[in-house]
Amino acid sequence: MGKALNRIIALPFIFLLLIPGAAFSQATELVSAEKYFAAVSADYQKVKDYEATVTITQGKTISRGKLSYKSPMYLRIDFDDPPKEVLNFDGEKLTFYSPANEVILDQRYKKKTPSQVEAMATSQGLAIMQRNYTIAYLSGPAPVPLEEGSREQVVKLKLTAHGTTSFSQMIVSIKDSLIRRVEATQSSGDKIVMDFANIRTNQGVPDSRFAYDSPPYANVIQDWLFDPEE
Repeated sequence: MGKALNRIIALPFIFLLLIPGAAFSQATELVSAEKYFAAVSADYQKVKDYEATVTITQGKTISRGKLSYKSPMYLRIDFDDPPKEVLNFDGEKLTFYSPANEVILDQRYKKKTPSQVEAMATSQGLAIMQRNYTIAYLSGPAPVPLEEGSREQVVKLKLTAHGTTSFSQMIVSIKDSLIRRVEATQSSGDKIVMDFANIRTNQGVPDSRFAYDSPPYANVIQDWLFDPEE
């Protein structure tokens, strides 16, 4: 279950990069990586909701599921592998259900005003990343193979931390104006790779999508990350 917990902790931070932006459509223009990344912030507020299939790889462990997001900061992943596993954030509480362990992890957050929550997943959130990371092209602005031997072409950005952050480095791959892959290296040296496909934006995802009812028979562990009152 340890790797599952790492995934839960990592997801909210990585998710700042998930929303697509038209700024990426001109990948071959001779613009600096900083300007290229900053252009995402301008488009960020146009995305009201977001759905995709996501694959998360940690070492030999691979998880797959459907990801849903809605502004200001609702997030849910229904996993097919591991089956019936759920990660849900309704704006106030992060819930992780592991059927294999018959356990529910609930983490409450202090209430935030809409503007504060909005900042976590819009241009303000990306601005935080710009302050904490040095941004560069991995090998230049021209598209390169997603991985060795792949025919899939992407533009790769390298984000290197220059302060205390959850990840010391991230490689972000962009294809057809969309985030295709995020490869994040934690301070421990462990890596998390997130692949995204079948991305759709502004589909009118309802609030009810994030009203998750946990199974009544599972053991519940409250506030396992921190005390929300502190």
